[in-house]
Amino acid sequence: MSDDVRNVHRYWESLARLDPLWAVLSDPTRKGRKWDLASFLETGRREVSTLFYLLEDLKIGVDRRRALDFGCGVGRVTQALAEHFDAVVGIDISETMIRLAGRLNRHGKRVRYVLNQTGDLRIFPDADFSFVYTNIVLQHIPPPAAWNYLAEFWRVLAPGGRLIFQLPSHLKEDLDPAVVVQAMPEGAYRAEIKPLDPPAAPVGVSAPVVLDVVVRNASGHDWSPPAAAPIRLGNHWLDAAGTTMLIQDDGRTFLAPSLAAGGECRLALPMTAPSREGDYLVELDLVHESISWFKDKGSATIRFPVRVRSGLAAPPPKPPAAGHAAGPPPGSEPALEAAFYAGLPEGGEDPGAIPMHGLPSAEVLDFLDRRGAEVLYLEKDESCGREWIGYRYFVGKPGARNAAG
Repeated sequence: MSDDVRNVHRYWESLARLDPLWAVLSDPTRKGRKWDLASFLETGRREVSTLFYLLEDLKIGVDRRRALDFGCGVGRVTQALAEHFDAVVGIDISETMIRLAGRLNRHGKRVRYVLNQTGDLRIFPDADFSFVYTNIVLQHIPPPAAWNYLAEFWRVLAPGGRLIFQLPSHLKEDLDPAVVVQAMPEGAYRAEIKPLDPPAAPVGVSAPVVLDVVVRNASGHDWSPPAAAPIRLGNHWLDAAGTTMLIQDDGRTFLAPSLAAGGECRLALPMTAPSREGDYLVELDLVHESISWFKDKGSATIRFPVRVRSGLAAPPPKPPAAGHAAGPPPGSEPALEAAFYAGLPEGGEDPGAIPMHGLPSAEVLDFLDRRGAEVLYLEKDESCGREWIGYRYFVGKPGARNAAG
């Protein structure tokens, strides 16, 4: 084990023993084992459902035989990928994460978890996977090791396969380091959202829609976050049943810089209809940027149906307003959570701040080009934190997909 890999293992094994769910999704208000499993696993289903809707929208075909989830943690995304593939392998450097992932596996032998504590993927043969996925993982690995893993992803990817990975590129130059982004008190994340005139008639595919919305601060706290982490109104597109999120990030509009407890503001929310015909639900929610959606803090959202049809003219623009994935996750399962944490120490040494690293996007694109990779789509990504510019890379490996599995 190289020094880089040894240090990565030491850090993530310590954090897995201390707070395994927060180690994966480090919402500051969930630190100290405050994630409940149902909500945590729902984020994986949401991530994968929106990913596959985007792949279909971009007309990027996917061979559904065999997928690799690199840096799987407790299997948050692995379990969701199993709903789309014949077989999925989750791999992680932490033995505690792998053990906990096994406890949460609901797909039997179709999902396999593998411990890997080397700086490569030698445990897998060439062209072993038709799909390789990793998200919010490489950003925590020192660059020399990250470059090596990227080369290994390419080696184990089958011809015709898809590689999707996320990485920070570089730090923002205009960020004020004195601004500290913090969560509001837990009780502050309560809002009432009322669309004044949701569209009753069908709207055209990919048509712009402007929604008139009143937002009320239903908490007992004033909202006055710093400009670096504002509160905004946003929308999601769900399927007609409301069980699967298809598009998580669509429209956004800023609230007033401050809104007193009990106060209201009226907003114009610009949205864009999906690019395919269908019946959908629109869900409205507030997001405290860099912190959390209000729904994930227990606030009520609002949903309404929208029919999307081709061949329709765009609706006339509305005047500006005055003023500035699945459905609800099932309830927490105490017995499952007790079993999940069984055997973990109650305390433990905090290994310190989570490390962050980037690989310059120009160098990543050159790395891929030298290997003959086809960059199918490059998406701006903000999951690496407010101080970074980051991207999600959608990559195809040339060659025919063979039918062998």
